[in-house]
Amino acid sequence: MYDTSILKEQLASPKQVTVLMHARPDADALGTSLALALFLREQGHAVRVIAPTEYPTFLSWLPGVDTVIVAAHCTQDALLAQMQDIDLLFCVDFSAISRLDEWAYLLKQPDAFKIIIDHHIEPENFADLLLWDSQAAASSEVLFQIFEALEQKEKITPAIATCLYAGLVTDTNSFKNPNTRAVTHRIAADLIEYGVDPFNVQRLIYDNKSLNRLHFFSFAVSQRLVVLPSLHVAYFVIQKEDYKRYELKSGDTEGLVDYALSLKDISLAAVLKEKDDTVYLSLRSVGDLPANLIAKKYFNGGGHKNAAGGVSHLSLVETVDRFEKILQEFCL
Repeated sequence: MYDTSILKEQLASPKQVTVLMHARPDADALGTSLALALFLREQGHAVRVIAPTEYPTFLSWLPGVDTVIVAAHCTQDALLAQMQDIDLLFCVDFSAISRLDEWAYLLKQPDAFKIIIDHHIEPENFADLLLWDSQAAASSEVLFQIFEALEQKEKITPAIATCLYAGLVTDTNSFKNPNTRAVTHRIAADLIEYGVDPFNVQRLIYDNKSLNRLHFFSFAVSQRLVVLPSLHVAYFVIQKEDYKRYELKSGDTEGLVDYALSLKDISLAAVLKEKDDTVYLSLRSVGDLPANLIAKKYFNGGGHKNAAGGVSHLSLVETVDRFEKILQEFCL
């Protein structure tokens, strides 16, 4: 259980609060941030939620999402003006400054008390309070347990529960990933008791694809999938032109890596995505193969043992070549 005595003191009187998530937010980052914002507003705090970049369009149904400020749509001066005089800055689902990309300047709030709520490994020391558990399946699991420690579970509304459940479902891949613990299922059950419709949440997340996205997945599987049987590796290479051709929006490549990992005898799967002058890598693995070490050692990234991400500033061709050479070290 978390020691929330300091947090309780900070929340004892109405505060000006900013909730900040990482760039390219997923359902856990967005859902946990929205759940926290909804909870704090109910307690009388003034809260704004900031996403550095666009959130996935398939999450636009989440309660409170219409209040999210997308930093990429604002000037730096406008953002900093909105953050003047804030008392608390919550950093949700990230504990490394690099996860903010070019918006790291948002952390430069010398008078704000900074709080990290996260579950990723090796957190950096940039906050005043760390509420963190690398064993947790998701940051939404961490936040639920914080509510428990604050003895505020009864304040969880159906809207808050729905946001938390969305994070829990996606970060566990519908409770299929090895990060799913007994406590994860107990929290999921509690959230259903608090008003979540689990069937509707699953449908809105996984059965809500645009036709363009479906066509893209078909194209990617047939034209962009590379399988290296001797290394037990499969990966997708997504080019800039593919984004234009299929009019892909934020989050439209989510879940693609799972198709590669679903192949028989595949232990490591990846998606390499070319955007502007950067290649973004998403890695998934099974068993003891350390996706996080590959991301950290070679691609300025990190994550969990079986789910990680990184970036490359080489060309796409050079990145693919480097990736295949690296595989010889980890996968032979």
